[in-house]
Amino acid sequence: MLRLRVASAARLTLQRVHTRCLSTPAPGSKEAVAAKFAAAAPKGEFTGASRPVQLGLWALVSLNVGAWFSQGDEGAQILIHLEEFTGALLDRETTRTRLTERLERVARGSQLNDSLKLKLLREPGLPERLLELLATDADNVSAAARMHAAKTLENISSLREAKLEMVERGLHAPIVAVVADDGATLHARKTLAAAVCNLAAAPENVAALGAAGAVAALDGEQRFSAKLSRQKVRVALQRLGAALDADHAAVVNAMPPAERELVARLAAEAAEAADDPLNAARATLIESGVLLYLHTAAGGAAWGLFESVRNGEPRPVLMQNVARTSLVTCFVPILLVGGVVTAYERLNRTTDSINEKFALYGAACLALYPAGRLLQWVETFAPLWLGGHIVGFSSFFGWTLYTESDLLKSDRELLSKAEQREQRAKR
Repeated sequence: MLRLRVASAARLTLQRVHTRCLSTPAPGSKEAVAAKFAAAAPKGEFTGASRPVQLGLWALVSLNVGAWFSQGDEGAQILIHLEEFTGALLDRETTRTRLTERLERVARGSQLNDSLKLKLLREPGLPERLLELLATDADNVSAAARMHAAKTLENISSLREAKLEMVERGLHAPIVAVVADDGATLHARKTLAAAVCNLAAAPENVAALGAAGAVAALDGEQRFSAKLSRQKVRVALQRLGAALDADHAAVVNAMPPAERELVARLAAEAAEAADDPLNAARATLIESGVLLYLHTAAGGAAWGLFESVRNGEPRPVLMQNVARTSLVTCFVPILLVGGVVTAYERLNRTTDSINEKFALYGAACLALYPAGRLLQWVETFAPLWLGGHIVGFSSFFGWTLYTESDLLKSDRELLSKAEQREQRAKR
């Protein structure tokens, strides 16, 4: 009897052990890894309600971000208090400190808001006052005030509706005169040369600019000092000369002989460049920013190849790393820089009120929430993407340095010693 009980207990024990062995996943299997992470997970963690809670908290953060940034938006604030700012600029008795501070804020705000550009342009006497500030020696006008006045004029000229109105009102002539004046400051000539290029981008303005001497003024400005050399001005000058030679013969015939020869030379250079498809492609790449994306794509491919070779990966894995890393390092900048940032800037320039700014900033912050999920997918799809971006951006900045791109040129080198001292004292 005792033997039967022992044998029965032994069989029961063996059955339990066998059942446990069958239910235990093999080491290294997916089930074993899942069980390990499940056991290591902290107790009491949110599960089903975690995502709504996180989204609610992020929405609260977005509301606060929208409120904070909308109240501090320079363009919207100036639009609300426009009379206060324009009154200080038009009053010739405004103190030096107040005039500089108001001009600085107007220069920053006009860069951010299209409606402000038009209101400043249409304020009676204000554009003429900005031009006057560039040449006056009044004690209450500082060098910084002159720089901000020039920058405001450049910002206004960037809007198509404004550039047409500026030429129609004859404001282009005094701007061209400053560009042509060898006695003007380098900063004023460089900034207003950019304004002339903006005006020349509208085909309707070509004849008026040609009659005002814009071709000779821009060419002289570029030759005056190496510090003033800019790719944007050289390209605009070539296009302006070609447009005058092709469509405005009467304007060209009325020019002095030296300027007529300059127009003919620029038109010939433009025709020669048009016959070279590589030159046209190169100009398109530089102006559109596509060159950055090509560098990041090449950097991603190079980094994927390097890491795969270093780790001794087989050929299929090597090809996958090269292709995936290149795709991600190309399309992430296109999406974020070319798409999201461009769309945000356009929306920001066309929103005027505090409520509109609040909605824009809040929505932009809220849209960052799913970006975390996107980055997780990118990390899974192409684990080498971060190194590829570093290589690509390093290549791009090395190329801009080699080609002396406008991106790396600072306005600080245009300031005279007196202007630099004033800037240091202000800080």
